[in-house]
Amino acid sequence: MRLTLRTEHAFRVLIDLARHGHTQNRMTVRHISERHNISHNHLVKVVNDLCHHGILVGTRGRNGGIRLARHPKDINIGHIVRLMETESEVMTGCAPLYGRPCVLADTCRLRHLTREATDAFMAILNGMSVQDLLS
Repeated sequence: MRLTLRTEHAFRVLIDLARHGHTQNRMTVRHISERHNISHNHLVKVVNDLCHHGILVGTRGRNGGIRLARHPKDINIGHIVRLMETESEVMTGCAPLYGRPCVLADTCRLRHLTREATDAFMAILNGMSVQDLLS
């Protein structure tokens, strides 16, 4: 399974905040974007989604910034992946080619195998928290 940069950026934000005081201290999106060399505009979109889903709390203004909405041990990794990944099936194993269905679809098990692999991958992530990502 390959996660998008959007998901990777979300984890960078969460880990950075978790390492620096999780629910008390705020950091600015600008600071995080410069620290990780990520486009500020792109990171703002990721942070807005995390705020919208209650993972982060954002405060506007001169002394504003973002912080975790809850303790890192209470933020589930699998949940974050499902929020950030826009495709319902990230790893499918087959896809229509030029708008036509695959001619092997009736006899090929690849789609089923990749679905099982994705489910196993997500089961592992579902058992982990942001706290588990900290060294």
